[in-house]
Amino acid sequence: MTHLVCITPCAHVTELHPICVKQTWREAEPKLGDSRAPPSPPSPAMDGSRGPAGFATQANALLRKNLCFQKRNVKTNVCITVFPILLCVLLVVMQGIINREIGKPEYRCGCACVDAVRAADGSCRRTECGVQYSTQDQVATCPIPSPPRWPAVLQLPPAESRAVGTASQPLDGLPGPACWDTRSCPAAFLVTGGNRSLAQSLSGQLFPALTSPLNFSDYLHTLSKIVPGSEAPASFRQFLEPSFTPGNTLYIVQPRCRSNFSQTVSVNAGPKPLKLNVDCIQGLSLWRESASVINDELFKGYRQQRESGGGKANEFAAGYDFLSTNTDSLDISIWFNSTYNNNTGVFEMALLRVPRLVNMVSDAYIKFLRGSGAEMLLEYVKDMPKVGSELKLDLSSLLGALFFTWIIELLFPVILTYLVYEKQQKLKIMMKMHGLKAGPYWMITYTYFFALSALYMILFVTFGSLIGLGFFTTNDYSIQIVFYFIYINLQIALAFFAASFLYSVKIATVVGYIYVFGSGLLGAFLLRFFIQDNSFPKGYTSLVNMHSLELQWEPMV
Repeated sequence: MTHLVCITPCAHVTELHPICVKQTWREAEPKLGDSRAPPSPPSPAMDGSRGPAGFATQANALLRKNLCFQKRNVKTNVCITVFPILLCVLLVVMQGIINREIGKPEYRCGCACVDAVRAADGSCRRTECGVQYSTQDQVATCPIPSPPRWPAVLQLPPAESRAVGTASQPLDGLPGPACWDTRSCPAAFLVTGGNRSLAQSLSGQLFPALTSPLNFSDYLHTLSKIVPGSEAPASFRQFLEPSFTPGNTLYIVQPRCRSNFSQTVSVNAGPKPLKLNVDCIQGLSLWRESASVINDELFKGYRQQRESGGGKANEFAAGYDFLSTNTDSLDISIWFNSTYNNNTGVFEMALLRVPRLVNMVSDAYIKFLRGSGAEMLLEYVKDMPKVGSELKLDLSSLLGALFFTWIIELLFPVILTYLVYEKQQKLKIMMKMHGLKAGPYWMITYTYFFALSALYMILFVTFGSLIGLGFFTTNDYSIQIVFYFIYINLQIALAFFAASFLYSVKIATVVGYIYVFGSGLLGAFLLRFFIQDNSFPKGYTSLVNMHSLELQWEPMV
């Protein structure tokens, strides 16, 4: 009779190799006169064998094995957990260098001595600071108790992008593309409505004609009676109108432009006199049969033409739908290009030049009802008063959520490579041959990675909050805890799922880091805009969220 006995050596090694010994018992034939019974093979009680180990026993043994393995990799584990602290220290050092540089006098509000009589030692007894004493780099930090008034300007497409008729887009009423070369293309406005004759009558009065030369001594009142426009996008504050800055041009939208209109005038706008370039641009209102036609032409003229690789947009200035407007009520819908707000999610959103579009149609309607002598003027727009401030640059906010997303996701390649390493070295198969079940294995492995991830995030959040990183201090900690808890679990589960398809540690490392950087970039520059867009179907948003929660656990093989 033959028995196979397997003995596992109790040694502190990662790979467990069973030692099998073949034992054979032969039943000896009884000799003559020997009354003793033949020897019997050893019983299970005699060879010390036991029944299968329970869940707790297997979990305890696997935990000890993992602790022994991690004890040998203590330096790696310390580096993983301390990495967030080192990163925070680096951010603090860089923030200190930046604060020291932007705190220099050339970045503070400019000041000048306004005392006519100096002290005996030559020092100034009264200093005044303000915009009038500041350079362009210093203006942002100056107090502005009384913001200047600026004319409400119409947003115009750039001269090289204004709508024209082309072979691919033969739009009615527009000139050919030759005007792009001479920068003389008109600003086109599309018009539709329920009553065509009324809509065309109102659209013909959108651009009041000049009856006398421009008088810029009272430029606000002069420009409120006509339609000023600018190609320069607005900024995120109204303290300075970009069309009044050097290098830009203020356009006057007219039904017809006379020759020799261009001029340069001096305007006392704000604390300093400004040199203003003034030119004329023709305003062209074009009738379209329906709002859907306008939508189609606006889309083709701006989005499709530019993104198809044509190099130039074919952009309209605006569009008006007079809907059910009549002599009793003004019912109107306005199209305007909202992409001028520069909503990239990185910088502050710019203002949109919508007030002038509303005033144009309001003034045309009141003239239609009461005659040319009636006016509805929009004289100026202005910002709210501003206190003095310091120039600040928050490095952690400048890096954005993408940077911190990458930092949090760096544990994913660590988890993935560990799981694939056990598969590549056949450790899981060996442990299963020794009787280890799937339950204890996944529980201990999951618990270890959860503890490591939790410690990683606790150190990151705690130390980042202590040094004042706005990414952590400006958000409620209870929300952060819930978010990090959910994310840690999803990241571990995703690593378990991905490990079922990988059998090489090198490939797992590459895949892990590709996922870290790829998912961060997709989330920051693609998916975030879909989620923030109210027009994006909510069903697709839910589908994306459900897909991220769709997890599959790897069976133990």
